Amino acid sequence: MTRRSSFSWWLLPITTGIVAGIAASGINSLIFYAWEMFYKDALKTPTLFFVFPFTGLVLSYFLVHLLAWYRTPKSSFHMILEVFHLTPSGMMPREAMVKTASGVATSIFGGSAGPEGPSTVISGGFSSWLNKILRLRMDSGKALMIGVAAGFSAAFKTPLTGLLFALELPYRRDLEKESFIEAAIASSTAYLVSVAVGAPSLVPNLQLDIPILPIVWLPIAMGFGLATGGIVFVFTSVYAGCERLAKQIILKGGYPLMLLIGGFILGAIGYFSPEAVGPGFQMVPLLTGGSLMALGVVLLLRTIATGVTMNFGGTGGLFLPTLLLGGAWGAIVGTVLLPAMTPVFILMGMAAFSAGVHKMMLTPIVFIAEVFGAHTIIPIILATVVCFFVSGAYSFYPIQPANKVSQEELALERFYYKVMRSKPKELEKLTAKDISTKNPLKLTASISVREAMEAFGKTSFRLMPVVDLDEHVIGYVTLEDLAFLSKTMLDTPLSTVELRSPMVFREGERVMKVIEEMIEREEDHCFVVDGEGKLTGIISTIDVTRLLMRYYTQV
Repeated sequence: MTRRSSFSWWLLPITTGIVAGIAASGINSLIFYAWEMFYKDALKTPTLFFVFPFTGLVLSYFLVHLLAWYRTPKSSFHMILEVFHLTPSGMMPREAMVKTASGVATSIFGGSAGPEGPSTVISGGFSSWLNKILRLRMDSGKALMIGVAAGFSAAFKTPLTGLLFALELPYRRDLEKESFIEAAIASSTAYLVSVAVGAPSLVPNLQLDIPILPIVWLPIAMGFGLATGGIVFVFTSVYAGCERLAKQIILKGGYPLMLLIGGFILGAIGYFSPEAVGPGFQMVPLLTGGSLMALGVVLLLRTIATGVTMNFGGTGGLFLPTLLLGGAWGAIVGTVLLPAMTPVFILMGMAAFSAGVHKMMLTPIVFIAEVFGAHTIIPIILATVVCFFVSGAYSFYPIQPANKVSQEELALERFYYKVMRSKPKELEKLTAKDISTKNPLKLTASISVREAMEAFGKTSFRLMPVVDLDEHVIGYVTLEDLAFLSKTMLDTPLSTVELRSPMVFREGERVMKVIEEMIEREEDHCFVVDGEGKLTGIISTIDVTRLLMRYYTQV
């Protein structure tokens, strides 16, 4: 790398951090003071709660629909994940500016959305744009997550949390490690700038008196994490239900009816529970001073408000809403079980609930440590880890793969999510038998390792299924497996080799189910059997990728 290119390479995270710090501080201030003013007016005239959220949804929707390239409003983090996984060219500047303005409008007028959303979007968009301007040839996903780290760090004034958020968000059980150094620089720079500017904090005035905890808190924390996993399931189910409802309303009455109904629901929620709408600043005092009834009502209504906001035209961040919902859940449990320990339950709820929803383990733990101190870090870790694994099956972001995949698997993943948006009926009717390669080459378990190697030498394949005498699939073996064996094993039966566990589907299994399982389990091959369990075909990643590509070009 030349001196000039090296300078440009480090210029990107530093400049992104500076811009993110200024932008996030401005967004925080604008949303904080504007919503505070509207909120006071609505408290004096409660019917205004029906006006403000509706206005926010309409502004957000039409900004996106008229100016953005992707015209479907959704949460900022949904959008970031789609750009990261589906758009090799990165985030377009116009898209970033429109989605930022949309998120600000949603929050200012009372939508349940966090200001960190537009901050991460505008910072991610700037980093993507700067990468192209400087001609660094940096991976677009890496450039995007550098900006996301900076935007999140500046919004919450948490540099380490911002870094971890950008590393954990792309995958459910993996880290985007390639952007670590640059994201750390951007996050730290953004933090310093935001502190210097002095914008309001997103979690203000939450003073918690943390007691010293006995060792008995360890099983309590684990039990709490387990219960929080159930609450995460409720939240994700409500969110998905709001998404389905919005689509049904659009089919029956179009987008105007969707906006009208969404605005009415948010208005009704704000009318009966003002703290349940808006960015969440007014909800903070409830966590430590609210009655059990008030906490229960705001937990239920803000869950609905968040689902409606993000699916009925609004957009914005989801970390602050989940943080506050988790805090309310913790406050309820603490009030019922151990009132003196309620502050500990609040912190455990914040971390565990956020981890379960966003599928990130380290970010919420470090966030609590950075904002509130590390006095109770052990029970927080236990509750968060338990909730993370308990809620692992609850998919909140449709496009958040479990792990980073190979290039071939990445193509399958991208075409799958693109086709899923339109869901062609012809594709849904196909079965595993329809797309499998019939009568595949196979090895019998009774042959020797030498014979298996000779069979591989006559093909271009790197793996083959292994069957018993009745043609039932008992596993598969790869060239790498055989290459690992010593020469003394050449004449031993193949059945003595440790075979790999096969992914097997019946001939009548739906193709979409097959694809989903292959992506989830990161398998590049699966085997098809008939009703008697006999091998009849094989499906590879490239087979289903070509199938999806064909349907994608037709829809």
